Amino acid sequence: MKKLIAVLAVLIGLLLVAGFVYVLVFMEEPPDSILVDSQKDQSQEGQPQLNVPKEVKTQADELDALDGATQRNQDTVGWLRVPGTTINNSVLQSHDNMTYLRTNEAREYDIYGCYFADWECSVGSREILSPNTVIYGHSDLKDNPEGPRFSQLFHFTDQTFAEETPVISFSTLEGFMDWEVFAVFYTEKTFSYIDAYPEKGVDQLAKEAQAKSIYDYGITVGPEDKILTLSTCTVKYGAQDNDHRFVVMARLLPEGAEVPQKVAVTAQTPAV
Repeated sequence: MKKLIAVLAVLIGLLLVAGFVYVLVFMEEPPDSILVDSQKDQSQEGQPQLNVPKEVKTQADELDALDGATQRNQDTVGWLRVPGTTINNSVLQSHDNMTYLRTNEAREYDIYGCYFADWECSVGSREILSPNTVIYGHSDLKDNPEGPRFSQLFHFTDQTFAEETPVISFSTLEGFMDWEVFAVFYTEKTFSYIDAYPEKGVDQLAKEAQAKSIYDYGITVGPEDKILTLSTCTVKYGAQDNDHRFVVMARLLPEGAEVPQKVAVTAQTPAV
C-alpha cells in the first residue's frame, strides 16, 4: 500500500512539473495585434485628449500645454496637432525608439504608447531641426480613422478631408511651426523615409514620397526645406503584415507665411 501511494505521489508530481513546463513554453504573451484587439473599444467620436489638463485649440493653449507637459515629463520635445482629428498632444523623445513604444506621456504602460520622435532627430528651433523630423504613433491595426492615436491619420485617405486639412501644427518650446502636407502614402519599410538626415537630400526624398502619394498636392519641396513625417502601421496589405506603413509628409512653412485653409488635390495612381 505504501509503495502504491509513493508511486501515485511521484506520478502526480511529474504531472504538475509537466504542466508547469507547458505553461512556460507554450503560453507566451500574445502578439501586439491580439493585445490591441482585446482592448476596450476606444474609437468613439470625441475621444478625450490623453494626459492633457485642458483642450488645446489655439497657439496660446498649445504653449501652455507644452509647458505643462514638459514639467510632467522632461522627455517632451514638442506638440503635435492635426485639425479635424484627436491628434492633439505632446511628442516625446528618448535615447532610442523603444522607450515610448508601449509607454505613454505619463510614463505608464500603454498598448498604444504615445507620439514620439525618432531618436536621431534634432528637435528644437527651426534652425536646429533635422531635415526630416520623424514622429511615430500606433494605430488600432484596423486602419480605422476613428480609432485611437495615429489611427486618425487614415482620415487623409478621404479626399475631402485631405483638401480641408492642408496644414499640420508641430511646435516646440522654441516656436510655433506650421507644416504644409505634400504627400499621403502607403509604403514598404524598405523605402528610407524615416532618415532624419536623408543621404540624397529632402528634395529627392520628397519626390519619391510624392510619387507614392495617393494625391498630387502640386507642392515643390526644395533642398533647403525641412519636412515632417508622421508614420504608423497599416493592415491594408494583410492583418499579419508588418512590412508596410502609412505615412503623411508635410513641408515646414516659412515663419509668418500665410497658412492655407483649404487646397485642391488630385487623386493619382501611386508608384509601386
